Amino acid sequence: MAKVKVYSIPKKERYQLVGEFFDIVAQLKTKQEIIDFFIGVLTPSESLMMARRIQVAKLLAEDESYAIVKEKMKVSPKTIQSVYHWLNERDEAYKKLILKYLKTSEKKKKKTTYYESELDKYPQHRLMKKILGL
Repeated sequence: MAKVKVYSIPKKERYQLVGEFFDIVAQLKTKQEIIDFFIGVLTPSESLMMARRIQVAKLLAEDESYAIVKEKMKVSPKTIQSVYHWLNERDEAYKKLILKYLKTSEKKKKKTTYYESELDKYPQHRLMKKILGL
């Protein structure tokens, strides 16, 4: 799909399109449904880009410096700044969510299950599997 310049689409239409996308996401009930949906909708590079932003958020939530985040994640200062802004707006609600995830993920590390059968269906899924190191 060709890239779209965000501001070339009227604001009302943008809100409608994004709203419908989030309505669908909000209806997903299980982790498997969520995984299947995003693997189907996102390209491997889009998935990786989102995952890397979450990793940047985790490092920032752990109070790592911009310099360390830039070095570890190989991202631009602008990316770090935008993730920092996302984490710290709205009374740090997103930061609390990331910190909560960090606490629960430590407990689940030993029990992590990857959905390998789903990651073998299509070539882009095999790429995701390679990226994830499965």
